[in-house]
Amino acid sequence: MPRLLAAAAVTVLAAAGGAAVDVTERVRARPDLVRALEQACAWVCQGNRAEARLRRVTATPQGGERWLIEAEVALRNHHVQPVPAGLGGLLGRTVTLFDHTIVVRGRGTLDRPSCRLTLEAVEVERDVLGLARLLAGEIGRGHTVERCAELLPSAPSPPRAAPRGRP
Repeated sequence: MPRLLAAAAVTVLAAAGGAAVDVTERVRARPDLVRALEQACAWVCQGNRAEARLRRVTATPQGGERWLIEAEVALRNHHVQPVPAGLGGLLGRTVTLFDHTIVVRGRGTLDRPSCRLTLEAVEVERDVLGLARLLAGEIGRGHTVERCAELLPSAPSPPRAAPRGRP
């Protein structure tokens, strides 16, 4: 019986277009979202060569006008220092003081009509800065994503009923 229910659920999701769609390039093409990512990195990233990279964003239809959004961001903390000549350094030589990347994965539900994204979970990998505590306070909070419809694929159409034959 559980296998039958699982097979039915998979069939319904497939018919409803429940597969995740990669929308990373659509997000990267939006200067306001790229700027928001850069500002977040400026706030938490460390070093003179710090950077944030959007690795991926997927959208999965959940029924109605709701979408499951999953994203992954890499926050690189990188600092390079010139070697002083008095310490045996040569002109133009540098030393890397630190170089580590923190990976943040988030999951939330986006309501298409209101463009309201509610964060449901955050996972932080290699968290040398203690970001997990900071981000834990964001779980359950809603954020407006301006013009969210242009980031999402078109809504899947409902499955059509099969034509009925004559008895």
